[in-house]
Amino acid sequence: MKLTASSLLLVAARAQQEISPTVQRCPGYENATNVACVKSYAAVLPYPFDRATAVNGAEPANDTFIATSVPSDGSLAQLRNASFVVFDQSRGLDILGSAPKLEKVFDAPPSDSIHEAPVYIPGMNAIIYSLPHQGIYQQQIINLNTTPPTLSNFTTSPPVYAVNGGKYYQGKIYWAAEASFSFPSPTDPALIQQQAPGIYMLDPFTREVTTLVNNYLGQRLNSPNDLFIDSRGDIYFTDSWYGYAINVTVYPVLSANTYRFRPSTGALSIVENTLEQPNGIGISPNGRTMYITDTGLTNFSNAPVDRLPRYTVNPLGGKSVYAFDINFAPPGNYLTNKRPIWYAETFADDGFHVTKEGYLLGAAGTGVDVLSEYGELIMRIEVGAAIENLQFAGADLWLFGLGGIFKVSGLGRISGLVDE
Repeated sequence: MKLTASSLLLVAARAQQEISPTVQRCPGYENATNVACVKSYAAVLPYPFDRATAVNGAEPANDTFIATSVPSDGSLAQLRNASFVVFDQSRGLDILGSAPKLEKVFDAPPSDSIHEAPVYIPGMNAIIYSLPHQGIYQQQIINLNTTPPTLSNFTTSPPVYAVNGGKYYQGKIYWAAEASFSFPSPTDPALIQQQAPGIYMLDPFTREVTTLVNNYLGQRLNSPNDLFIDSRGDIYFTDSWYGYAINVTVYPVLSANTYRFRPSTGALSIVENTLEQPNGIGISPNGRTMYITDTGLTNFSNAPVDRLPRYTVNPLGGKSVYAFDINFAPPGNYLTNKRPIWYAETFADDGFHVTKEGYLLGAAGTGVDVLSEYGELIMRIEVGAAIENLQFAGADLWLFGLGGIFKVSGLGRISGLVDE
């Protein structure tokens, strides 16, 4: 077949189109090296391209879009230094504001502790969070009234071991606690027997703790992971297996479920039982949609019992975010119309929050997914270290993980829920 001059020009134009930059400077951020915009969601990459995958043995945290190699398109190198990777410019740049900044505020403790359950208390201007790790029996408090912020131990009465999820609601903190083993008191030689994994309520000013629920009709809960309180005061919480994974409770006797607890009656009811390992949970601002994340890529079936954590990673396991319709009923709302809305690009979404504007924020791998209410990827906040949870404190977004505690400041139109 003989190519004409016009067909040669067409071939050349197509080739040029294929290698046009996938990543560009964002409009208005031309001098900001920490912000990058991805063209058309990188839907077409010039071949060859390669991404290390956990299926082929890469560390799950390194199985990420920003590490994709495209030899013929050097623009992707911008992603290595970008803290804010924008996929949807119309909404992403609005969220970022004029001068977004990511900074590390505190280093991680000497142990390999994860950071969980961050809760902001407006009346204290402080964040209380937990280190659910063996041998750590106190929570921590970040005092935001000083410059720079200070960090100290926060001990409750009685102390609570291995808190994994927390929410602020009408002046109280509600905790999902994983542990059921005895542990030494942080303040005296006494030995404390935590009743069982369950949901606890804390008055942050008096530091008094009340147990709200710790069993399902006599069966020990597995290890409540995260929770949310709806406008009726009902508590929805995920009950996964991670307390056993870090050896703070016994082997589970219940499947991994999501429950609704009614403090007004004491009734505990199942609302969802199809996810492999339900984890983060949140409700839309209008109260009509519930979101639950699945971290079923953590596989407990063949995990060795003599090392921690007691799971292996199955890259093909569940790692989606699901949306459910919330339906009113006199005994408590129930869920219908389960649908997957987001398949995590990196690892899986752990800590999870819904903003006043309806955006979904999920701590996933080494950063944070910022999604629309429908699960559209708007942008990623890339930290370069494992992030397990997040929390707004005023206009700032705080990120918590193995790599330390970070703050994102200077954001635009995005803010946390009042009761969150």
